[in-house]
Amino acid sequence: MTEHSHHHKAHSASPDSTSATDPVCGMQVKKGADALSSNYGGKAWYFCSDGCQSQFDADPYFYASGNAEKAQQAVQPGTQWTCPMHPEIVRDEPGSCPLCGMALEPMVPSDEPSEELTDFTRRMWISAAAAVPLIILTMGELVGLP
Repeated sequence: MTEHSHHHKAHSASPDSTSATDPVCGMQVKKGADALSSNYGGKAWYFCSDGCQSQFDADPYFYASGNAEKAQQAVQPGTQWTCPMHPEIVRDEPGSCPLCGMALEPMVPSDEPSEELTDFTRRMWISAAAAVPLIILTMGELVGLP
């Protein structure tokens, strides 16, 4: 699969009327009857892949309003990029995953605690506390046996 630049554009059509810019990844795509497209805001938006189309369909306002371009510009230089489905794929620049074609996402380090990690840690401690009495009830009669 060919890697492509991820400079997001808020416009679906480029100056050439036979091509358009994918609003998710910024790749130039050809318009046509067999082209992947979605309608939003009274306009046709064209895509390079099913992955880009499904990302757009999940949140069309984000991509149509230019927020994707702003988010792209907010990424710090030197950021590494990874595939959400294949975390072993790590690149120094945006592009597409060579295994599945999905757009690579920035690996953004954060000083804030992960909400997901906090939730799972809490669940682990609750489960451990509930397991202690269960172990005592089921194994208590075996204490002192050789």
